[in-house]
Amino acid sequence: MAFTYKSKYVSFNIDDINAPLLYCVYEIVGNWNDLEKYLRGTIGKDPMEPVGGDPGWHLCPPDDESPLYYAWVWEELGLEPNEGYYDEATVKYHIREAFDNMLSQHPDRRNEIECIFEKYDLKPNKEE
Repeated sequence: MAFTYKSKYVSFNIDDINAPLLYCVYEIVGNWNDLEKYLRGTIGKDPMEPVGGDPGWHLCPPDDESPLYYAWVWEELGLEPNEGYYDEATVKYHIREAFDNMLSQHPDRRNEIECIFEKYDLKPNKEE
């Protein structure tokens, strides 16, 4: 039985091939006070904004060397693998999914979350 990381918005097994990305999304969406804190540096690609935090994770946007996002998680967290490369559609899919989950539990934040969807071009994951 694999250990599962679970929050109200993101859930995954530590041996999931997307575990590094999903852990980063888990941390990104978990920043309740400033939902955009890590979005500005990751999918917003602002080099002056953070792309990670404690306890040891980052989601780096594409650069001149790679067209893919790079997710890394500190080995001590037990994810296997602890790093991976992901295309933009996959990254945005999982971020949107986490925010959709947040929105279903916190409809009072609808305006804020919908602004994030628009600003970062986070398309709906399901047909509406």
